[in-house]
Amino acid sequence: MPGWSKDWVAEEVTTFLWDQWTQLGMAGVSRRRDHWAIDPEALLLLGLRAAGADPRLFGETLDWLRRNGRLVSAKRLRNLACDEESRRRVDAALAWAGMHEPALQLWARGIPRPAPLGELIPLADLSFREPDPAFAAFGLLWQKTEPSGKSAATDVLRPVAFAFRLRLLFGVGARAEAVRYLLTTDRPASSVAEVAHAAGFGKRNVADALGALASAGVVGRLSRGNEHRFSIDVARWSGLLQVAADELPRAVDWVGLLPAVWRITAWFDEDAASGRSPYLRASEARLLMAEIGPALAAGGIAVPDGRDARGEAYWPVFEHVLEAVFAFLDPPA
Repeated sequence: MPGWSKDWVAEEVTTFLWDQWTQLGMAGVSRRRDHWAIDPEALLLLGLRAAGADPRLFGETLDWLRRNGRLVSAKRLRNLACDEESRRRVDAALAWAGMHEPALQLWARGIPRPAPLGELIPLADLSFREPDPAFAAFGLLWQKTEPSGKSAATDVLRPVAFAFRLRLLFGVGARAEAVRYLLTTDRPASSVAEVAHAAGFGKRNVADALGALASAGVVGRLSRGNEHRFSIDVARWSGLLQVAADELPRAVDWVGLLPAVWRITAWFDEDAASGRSPYLRASEARLLMAEIGPALAAGGIAVPDGRDARGEAYWPVFEHVLEAVFAFLDPPA
């Protein structure tokens, strides 16, 4: 049983990020061959939030974004950034990639002038010799970083990279995300709202994309009054993709799950600096679970209600959830 601490949680999160990115072309040796379809923008957002935990990982993430940015949706990445700090990190990373890759130069167009050094917010507890201008433009302090040039193009035939394969077919936008969700979900039919949540685009955009796919005859549509539900013929699509139907990657609600993982990381950061008593620590853990429990459950992780565990007795319940979360992120081979 792990000793739950800020450092232990940060190591688990960075290990997960390394494992996913190396499967997607980042420099390094991938020890895993996951059969889920990762969400690239949700993964990027987690990595940008966790910049201070592993500076080398952060630098290689930026290099991967520069190398593979043509298959990344800047709009979707911004849509998933739900707070001001995350949006600034997203804009800075996109600007950095645009400054170092001519094909992505639109991402760096019109960025603000760098803020004065004394006004910059550091992304890590490190000493910085020279601020990176892309990050300084958004009020963030990071060491000036040049591309490592080590990242490779993503192998889109890997299950984990399924999103990129569909983007090559449909373009980077709502249609590719809608098809990815319909092909990987175990729901027989899905509403616009369900697809939009996973797609990371607005309901109107997703409704238009689904309507176009249905009109083209490649997605099924069942209408009852004002409600529309959409389905897909997995057998036909698996033939097109040359993948057996039972070999298609599985869906995970990364849009909900990875922000919950970040909240756990941030909670342990706060806890390490708080000096809470065991009673208060357990009480704060209960509040965290009330906040993120629905997202964990939607991601396939069982969350006990813990109503009978009062005071410090809730802490073992919290530990049980943590074990389930990190076991899910690092399943047995």
